[in-house]
Amino acid sequence: MDAGDQGQFFLPAATMAEAIARVYSLTGAVPRGTRGEKGAILALRDVLGLETDIADTNSRTGALIAFSLGVEWLPSYEERNKVNLDGMNALLEGAAEAYRLGSFARLAARRPAGLDDPKWSAFEPAASKIEAVNRISQLTGSGPERLGPGSKEQKSVLINLSTNLVPHLDTRLTKTKLGKALAEFFGAPWTDQCESTGETISLTGLNTLLAGAELRLGRLGIARAMLLGTPEQEGKALAAALVDGWRATTDEGGRRRVLWDGRESIAWMEKQGLTRGPNDNEWQGFYYEAKGRELLNAAFTPNPNPPRISYGRTDFDYSLQFVWDLKAHTEMWRTPSTGAVTRGQSAAPLNDQVAMSQCIGEQGLGFLMVGGVGIEDEDGSFVAWQREQKKAKGVKSKPSNSGRSRRRKAGFEPQHVEAFFFHDREALTGALLAGQLTGFNQGLQAPDAEGEQGRARRPKFNLSVGKARGSDLAVARFEWPA
Repeated sequence: MDAGDQGQFFLPAATMAEAIARVYSLTGAVPRGTRGEKGAILALRDVLGLETDIADTNSRTGALIAFSLGVEWLPSYEERNKVNLDGMNALLEGAAEAYRLGSFARLAARRPAGLDDPKWSAFEPAASKIEAVNRISQLTGSGPERLGPGSKEQKSVLINLSTNLVPHLDTRLTKTKLGKALAEFFGAPWTDQCESTGETISLTGLNTLLAGAELRLGRLGIARAMLLGTPEQEGKALAAALVDGWRATTDEGGRRRVLWDGRESIAWMEKQGLTRGPNDNEWQGFYYEAKGRELLNAAFTPNPNPPRISYGRTDFDYSLQFVWDLKAHTEMWRTPSTGAVTRGQSAAPLNDQVAMSQCIGEQGLGFLMVGGVGIEDEDGSFVAWQREQKKAKGVKSKPSNSGRSRRRKAGFEPQHVEAFFFHDREALTGALLAGQLTGFNQGLQAPDAEGEQGRARRPKFNLSVGKARGSDLAVARFEWPA
């Protein structure tokens, strides 16, 4: 990638929460107790080695960081001495370019305390447990890993590490004792900070084992940015991170489940300043995209040389070594009063055909699809509430082209995340011939007024999810606990 290409491959954060998560991941800093954007701005200040006065406002510190990064700082980036989302994206883009060029070193805040010897200097700590366990798994070729309840690492991570690198160890040891034995064999320091209560290994402990294993295999620093070797490996890690990012709660009936309540999800999007999503019928798709990007950016160290993500008017959602888009698919509907469940659409709309074809032909393209159950807005109270919210903001509800109101969701219960990947144009053509992928012309956009006709939209592809599951397109599937 040429020096001037970074802007083409930079995808702005959609929310302040995503921007903050990306800054922490980029700098290697540990999130501070400071609320909002201040902690992220201080992390950028620290990684650049800048001196600021304790009384400096966020906007003043942001301007100083921008000057250091060679980024133009506009008055519109500031609001009441704070840095807004446009400002954070300007700083984030400048920092991403500096990271790509190697002009700043990530902070060593996540580096275990004992790894200060020069022999560990190349080690890049994992940003999260999910990144750590998958990087360890990649070293041993043991397949994807996910976290258990309470974000606990599975003992299988350590067993696989021992079996491949230290086969003489007794894997019947407790998890923490096995971790300590592995660290000692690798010559890595195992401290009290490596363990947590309840036979849990902390992120510090996982990073200690990761560093030791990388050194043992002569790969210290090679796994920078968690660049997994294949789309299949990367898709599995990303899908696992998304499932682990949403925790189950107990409903009124005592059932443990993950539920995206419509009102709560829209309130979250409103708080994040999203203009699209809160006012849309398919709010769950926008919520999944925005929250999912935040989770992924917090979970994985960014790639200093990211692939291209923009094609025409289409920006795909996320990338590490490969490009991915996040999609929500309503596989079933549930009627609350009766509990009756009916089938949803078998096909899931993807993206603009031209943009998809170009991306797939150039570098491949993957989809991280959440499938679940739409909770029907049976009494119409949710849509009435949503319309009142729109009215209060001065947003006019547009009429339907058909004159009929669509079935609405008051909630969405995600059940699994699946990863699908198109490697090249041959895979795209094969999927079309096999009926796994079909083209369709989208319906017209909603008209601006009664009696008018909505504007035409560009053709998209549909993915027949059932057919795709049994094909080479499918690379991963992880379930939320029933």
